[in-house]
Amino acid sequence: MADAPRGPPGAPAAALAALASRPCPVCGDTDTSDEMFSEHIDTERLGTLSYASRKEPEYMRLSMVVCPSCDLLYAPRAPPIEFLARAYAQAGYDSDAEACHAADSYADALRLRLDALPDRASALEIGAGNGALLARLRDLGFGELIGIEPSQAAADSAPADLRACLRVESFDPARLPAAHFTLIIANQTLEHVPAPLELLSAARRLLKPGGALMLVSHNYRHWLMHLLGARSPIIDIEHLQVFSPASLDAALQRAGFAQAQIEPFANEYPLHYWVRLLPLPRGLKGPLHAALRRPEGGGLGGIVLRARVGNMIAWARA
Repeated sequence: MADAPRGPPGAPAAALAALASRPCPVCGDTDTSDEMFSEHIDTERLGTLSYASRKEPEYMRLSMVVCPSCDLLYAPRAPPIEFLARAYAQAGYDSDAEACHAADSYADALRLRLDALPDRASALEIGAGNGALLARLRDLGFGELIGIEPSQAAADSAPADLRACLRVESFDPARLPAAHFTLIIANQTLEHVPAPLELLSAARRLLKPGGALMLVSHNYRHWLMHLLGARSPIIDIEHLQVFSPASLDAALQRAGFAQAQIEPFANEYPLHYWVRLLPLPRGLKGPLHAALRRPEGGGLGGIVLRARVGNMIAWARA
C-alpha cells in the first residue's frame, strides 16, 4: 500500500498548534472533564489524503470529550476554520470505486422513502465527492441536482456529464435559495464541519415544506467502536465531532426538525476496502490490500460485503 502523499496543505504544524477552544457544538455545554481520547498528532505524517474521504486510517486525532448534556463526542479544541477550508479544498482523492459502492447503499436506503417526498423537483448534496450519488438521484428521477464539494481532486473525478452539477466550494447556504429543495443529503459530513448545528439549521431553511433531510453519520456508541477504541477509523484527525443516536437526535431537534427517524445503516464495500480499514500491522496490511486490489488476484478482493459497522442513517422532514 502506497504511503499517503506528503506536503500537507496550509502549514499544518502552525495551524494545529493554534487549536482554539470551543464549547459543545450542539448544545453549548462547556464541561470538558469526560475525555475519551487524548490528543495524538504527528504533523510530519500529515499528507494530502489526511483530509480525504475513505482514506486509510492514520490513527491521529484531536482530544475528544463526551458532552454530559447531549452525549456528543467532540474536540474541545479545533483547528482554525481557514485551515480546514484549505485542507479540504486541497485534499487528495483515491476512492472512486468505493464512492460508487457507497452511493449504491445510499440510493437503496433512499428508495424506501421516496414516496414520502412531495415531488422530485430538486436535490442538494452537501459533500458530493465525485458525484456518484448525484448520478443515482438522476436515475431516480430528480430534476435539478446540485452537489457541494470542497475538494477539487474529488470533483475532477466526476463523470463529464455531472460536473456541471458540482460546485467546488465549501457549503454556504447564502448562495442557495431558501425553501427550495425537496431533498437535502449530507452523508458522512457532520463529523467534518466546525459548526454542525449551523449546517443542520441551514438545511432546514433550504428545504421546501414537506421536504426531507437524509444523512448518514458515524455512531461512536456502537460496540465495534468500543472494541477498537483509538484504532477505530472514526476516531480521526479530520473528525471534529462524532455523534451517537442521542446527540444526533438532539442536534436535529435544535435545528428545527420536529421528528427524525434514526436507524442503523449497513455499508456496502468490496473486501479490499474493508481490509484497508482494519487495524492490522502496516507490513501485513499493505501487501494484503495490494494483492486484493489486483485484477489477477482471482476477484476475491472485489467481493462486495454489506455490514453494519457503526453507522446510522437519519431521515428528518421539514
